[in-house]
Amino acid sequence: MVASYPVEVAPPLARVLPHGFEATEDELRQHPQDFFQGSDIVWVIVAGCLVLQMVPAISMFYSGATDRHSTLTLLRMPVITAAFCTVQWYLWGYALTFASAPGETTSTWYGGHSEAMVLYHALVQPVGASGPKIPELLYAFYQGMFACFTPALICGGVIKRFKVGRFIMFTWLWSLLVYYPVARWTWSPTGFSIQHGVMDFAGGTAVHITSGTAVGAVVLFHSIEKYGFGIFGHAWGVVRQPVESPDRDAMAMRRRGDEGSELSLAGATAENRAPVGNAAKDHGVQSDSVLAGDAPHSLNNMVLGTMLLWIGWLGFNGGSALGGNMRAVSACVSTHIAASAGGCTMLMLFWTMEWAGRKWPGVVGGGGGAKVSVVHFCDGAVVGLVAITPAAGYVPVWSAGCIGAIASAAIFGLKSTFLQHLMRGDPLFVFLIHTGGGFIGMILTGCFARQYVVGFDGYSLIPDRTAGERVAWQIADACITFGYTLAMTTAILLFLKLLLRPITGTWKLLGDDERDKLEAELEYKWRSE
Repeated sequence: MVASYPVEVAPPLARVLPHGFEATEDELRQHPQDFFQGSDIVWVIVAGCLVLQMVPAISMFYSGATDRHSTLTLLRMPVITAAFCTVQWYLWGYALTFASAPGETTSTWYGGHSEAMVLYHALVQPVGASGPKIPELLYAFYQGMFACFTPALICGGVIKRFKVGRFIMFTWLWSLLVYYPVARWTWSPTGFSIQHGVMDFAGGTAVHITSGTAVGAVVLFHSIEKYGFGIFGHAWGVVRQPVESPDRDAMAMRRRGDEGSELSLAGATAENRAPVGNAAKDHGVQSDSVLAGDAPHSLNNMVLGTMLLWIGWLGFNGGSALGGNMRAVSACVSTHIAASAGGCTMLMLFWTMEWAGRKWPGVVGGGGGAKVSVVHFCDGAVVGLVAITPAAGYVPVWSAGCIGAIASAAIFGLKSTFLQHLMRGDPLFVFLIHTGGGFIGMILTGCFARQYVVGFDGYSLIPDRTAGERVAWQIADACITFGYTLAMTTAILLFLKLLLRPITGTWKLLGDDERDKLEAELEYKWRSE
């Protein structure tokens, strides 16, 4: 029996048969131009390339934000991780995530179509819930960019905890057991989230909550390995402590910055402080506020990485419309506005808090001589991008600025009060930015979603629910993703511990970074000569 596929919009035949028609696979292969919009194909290809560009962008962002001893690791790990995860996606990732068995309509944990392995049968079959469709091979290419970028985000939270080889083992297992199931239930027509009307346009749960929660699980697992379960009692004691004075709070905050912003490491004392290098002094960093080598490697890299992420995010969100239509336009515009609002909001909040801290010392946190830093703008822009990810194709453009500003203000408040004490093992705030931003974005999607925006593509619908019902479903889906990712990531770490201990004779999550230190010292020596 020859299979046939519904084709609902196809130039030029669509002018004759506007309500769609059936086409055999042979017809699709021989005359694809008659059944697919060329503009849709071009846009999704460009969007996929923009998402791939986000991998070196996150490498630059992480390597610039961290200290010089870790910069080489964070420059190479996202790229290597993305390559290995692409191979896995090609072998079985796409088949397990999106390829359902013929006639399957019920929700399943993994796909069941073996012909999609190694993309063997993923060619010209139309993909799309309804309306205009794109070839399956193009859809596999685009979704593969998400599958390689998501594990790359985890790299920023595992500084000095994994050797590269062990991290590759971890990401392969993590993609198989965490990302593929979550992406399936989020985007596949047979996924339970999409069947229950949950709105996640481009990966608030599948990309950001999963990657951020994975970092939180690694930090938690490492803390238990190093300090035992007493770490929970210590964390609760920290939360219950009153807010410290501005000077001590500035000394406790482990953060990078420029123009005199806070750069000191928690627990630094006069005995273990050392003068910083010329690179830090050039940015106004005081020699008594930073440990030697703890200054950011390159703020230029961080700013450039942020802008490349910003550009790539237009494909990340705009391409999720799966076509060159007004919904893609709205998603791109919303993405840009949310990033701008997020960056400006966090910058202004930091500026306001520092001004208030100097004017009313001891009453308002801040002060300490810190000035406005481009670092806060970069963090705020990324928070805005994360928060708009699930919402971009559902919310009107006017609400994008609200989403970026609200998310940035919320993350700023959490970062400035107690979360830096609970997650000191995550100096780049990957958990806070991605998990927190993902949660906020999912909630605000339920608040601001509008049918006329969703219908910009000409065919999509959202469930007929009240805003409260939508928010409830959004929160439920985010919590399920968080809980599942936390439990499964911890299980993967335990499995690797049990596996590697008898093979290597030891288990040490804290990786050896002596080689990175030597390479960094040689590089700085060469640059200074």
